[in-house]
Amino acid sequence: MNLKKYFCLGILLLSLLTGCKDSNMTGLAVKTQTQPTIERIIGQPSTAVDEISIGTFNIQIFGKKKREKDDVMKRLVDIVDDYDIIAIQEFRDKTEETVPYFLSKINEKEGNNYSVIASERLGRSSSKERYAFYYDNKRIEFLNLSFTFPDTEDLFEREPFIAYFKAKEGNFDFYLVNIHTKPDDVEKEIRNLAKVKAYILQKHPEDGDVIFLGDFNADGNYFNEESDVLGEQYFWAVPNDFDTTVARSDRTFDRIIFLKEFTLEDFAYKSGVDRFEKRWPELSYDEMKKISDHYPVWVKFRIDKDSQ
Repeated sequence: MNLKKYFCLGILLLSLLTGCKDSNMTGLAVKTQTQPTIERIIGQPSTAVDEISIGTFNIQIFGKKKREKDDVMKRLVDIVDDYDIIAIQEFRDKTEETVPYFLSKINEKEGNNYSVIASERLGRSSSKERYAFYYDNKRIEFLNLSFTFPDTEDLFEREPFIAYFKAKEGNFDFYLVNIHTKPDDVEKEIRNLAKVKAYILQKHPEDGDVIFLGDFNADGNYFNEESDVLGEQYFWAVPNDFDTTVARSDRTFDRIIFLKEFTLEDFAYKSGVDRFEKRWPELSYDEMKKISDHYPVWVKFRIDKDSQ
């Protein structure tokens, strides 16, 4: 009896290991799903009819001094108009003139028709910042909803800024959550993005496509990039091997994250870092640092698959 029992167990184990193709043998077939590999791109996003590009860019201390540098402003315009929509961090300007001024410079370029949605000045300290989304009106529609996360528990140095958009073609609509974390509180602030997600879905359950993007400071001494602080339900679309900073050290500070359940089906599996030396090989290291200490990063999403 025992010999027969062990023989049957052996047959069962062998079937499970080798995989059973007979659909009638219920419970023995092993189904595996492989996730496509992310196409890693160094450079700006290309234009595709069935995809949109979403970027994020920390433009270091973007205020009066930077906007008076004509060569830097021209390069910033050249960067932004390669994106269908891009989140910007680190506007520092008490007069609040830089956000609209930058829009005017973008639209001076022939063929451009961009708009901007921006937050108020945010931050606990006197060095406050504004977030902004610049988007191409030919490709993106703003759905008349933007707000700052009501941070009643003081979870964030700068409260995340949220806006709702859709691709003008196709059926992809989505929330973008713009954030610049405090270096000393990176893990705590990233973990609390789950509360931001919960708030958005509670108030606006009609769409689960919530995309977090910005300067997360998610590397180096600030953060263990191998940690799974948000859990397996989130997809980190900017890989850890991307260097997103101009400094000679290799750091992946800038990130784009979304919920697998709702948004993975829309992801085109294309991610990029828009390195200045790729665009302008003639620039010196010091000239690149005048633009910013961060590179833009971006992802592509399909506009024809959205079911949420």
